[in-house]
Amino acid sequence: MSPLRMRVARACPSYAVLLAAAVCLGLLSPSMAAAQEAPPIEAEATLDADQTTLGSHVRLLVTVRHPEDLLITAADPVTVEGIELVRREPETMVLEEASGGATTTFRFVLAGYELGPLQPGAIDLSWLREDGLTGATQVQPPAFEVMPVRAPDDQALRPLKPQAIVGGAPAAWVRPVIVAGAAAGTLAIALFAWVSLRKRGGEAEDDLPAPEMSPEDVARARLDALAAGGPARWTEYPAYYGAISLILRQYLEARFTFRATAFTTAELERRMSSAGVSRWQARLVAGLLTRCDAAVYAGVFPDPASADHDLTVAYEIVELSRPRPQLAEAVPA
Repeated sequence: MSPLRMRVARACPSYAVLLAAAVCLGLLSPSMAAAQEAPPIEAEATLDADQTTLGSHVRLLVTVRHPEDLLITAADPVTVEGIELVRREPETMVLEEASGGATTTFRFVLAGYELGPLQPGAIDLSWLREDGLTGATQVQPPAFEVMPVRAPDDQALRPLKPQAIVGGAPAAWVRPVIVAGAAAGTLAIALFAWVSLRKRGGEAEDDLPAPEMSPEDVARARLDALAAGGPARWTEYPAYYGAISLILRQYLEARFTFRATAFTTAELERRMSSAGVSRWQARLVAGLLTRCDAAVYAGVFPDPASADHDLTVAYEIVELSRPRPQLAEAVPA
């Protein structure tokens, strides 16, 4: 059927109704009405296998031979207990120039979930001719049998299958990032202690020891190490943003004493306000962690300038909670 004729046929589904009314009113002659009889249609349903096992796929093929001026559509097989329609594949139509007809083929993939013979449900076929006449027919697929994979007298024990991998496990980059972050934090602490001891070389031995690093100092040291080895290629962006996410979560956990590393980004956004995080800081954290998740899990990578800006935002988040020194009150003269 030409594209133009096909569009006319689809656009005039009510033509058959008008035609029937015209016959009833005597506007059409019996010879013209006879021309509207149902066209010859041959439908056949076959399976690619008559035996299968539980859950295995069976392909059902419906072949319809019809005149060229017909548009054929097929409904899904009627639902039958024990048989599941896995998917429906695109249909195809082939024109046969020698005979002036056409062949439309429909493909369905079925799976059986009960042992024994199973009979697929019937498939309704509808046709539309280019003059607006419509009709329907039905084709019954053959039955197939679901066979057991174990003989009835087989009582031998078999080894257990390997344990299934639980979904939702941490991504592959998490462990090396944790190790690298811990190493960077330890190195920063050791470096700070060494510098402090060098500066105090001339002081007395009974002086107080150098204060421990604050959570802000530890986070900044780790961000400095990350900035020194920033992403040079697109393939390094997941590890880069994964490290930013981990550093911020561990910083929030150390500063506000709640399990920031155990929450998703959405859960963390709801928890931060009750944990004492300021509203502005919480907004920065939620926005940055959302971009980190997009880079790590969805492969959405920003341009290099935006990646550098995100690292600056991480520094700002850390500094927003740094304790400010108390200014001494002025003593009146």
